[in-house]
Amino acid sequence: MKDLLNYFYFLNVDRINNQNRTYYFTYQNNYFAFFKFDNLELIDSLLSLNNYMIYNNYKISKIILNRNNQALTFYENHHYCLILITNPNKSFIDIFEIINFNKKLLWFKDSILNRSNWYFLWTRKIDNIEYTIKHLMHKYKLLYQSIYYYIGLSENAISYLKIINVSNDNLSISHQRVKFNDTKIDFYNPLNLIIDYRVRDLAEYIKSCFFDKKMSVLDIINKLKKIKMTNVDYIYLYIRLLFPTYYFDLYDLIISEEIKEENILEITKYQEDYEYLLYEVYSLIKTRVNIIGIEWINKKFAI
Repeated sequence: MKDLLNYFYFLNVDRINNQNRTYYFTYQNNYFAFFKFDNLELIDSLLSLNNYMIYNNYKISKIILNRNNQALTFYENHHYCLILITNPNKSFIDIFEIINFNKKLLWFKDSILNRSNWYFLWTRKIDNIEYTIKHLMHKYKLLYQSIYYYIGLSENAISYLKIINVSNDNLSISHQRVKFNDTKIDFYNPLNLIIDYRVRDLAEYIKSCFFDKKMSVLDIINKLKKIKMTNVDYIYLYIRLLFPTYYFDLYDLIISEEIKEENILEITKYQEDYEYLLYEVYSLIKTRVNIIGIEWINKKFAI
């Protein structure tokens, strides 16, 4: 690794810290990370977005090109990207850092990084799962017992996208996933960025905090009351909370045999608790926006 950094980046490094195939080191009082990144189709767009953000003084770490003027370097059967960490802070992010990070874009709306077509992405996801689970039902009994509940919840979210008559042009720089244990190094890593509606990061962070018991329903509602949002933001936040990415992320890891099937119980055992969160979020949003609720959830918790 030292020879590679010397040859491709002209860095003479004394000590390298390897953490799960990410290599951290300092050089001339600067902090660097060498991240594995094999998604080759995204790297040019990420580099362009990174350059745009740095030029416009966004708070973000910087992709460093190698001696061949390329963002990726091949090493031990994988591609890696060198990142100059502009804020080497390993403390965890909080909900207000997420809110302050989101910036409206003037360009990049047609980028391959754009994930704002939720209807297409979610319907394709459900179609793929319904096809796959029929072939795996005997192998993954826990998944088979729970999958159709989460498909139903997904269809509730998709139905909103079909019936709401509001446009949303509040695209921003977002993240694939934001979790409660993301550090500031993770959060400002340009390799984690995508383009989506500005409520995406907030919704995914709330889901992560809920299922890892870092925030109660009351905590979440109280924090949402302090966040300034448009009526359209409220609607899209509710839709994003309805769609169970938290379940499907584990589903994908189980199917690819990266984790054990029993991990899904960490989601399903809080199924009704999450329904109550959805009810409370809806009740909050209803005071600001005229929005139809999910009937079966409202009936369950309405006094």
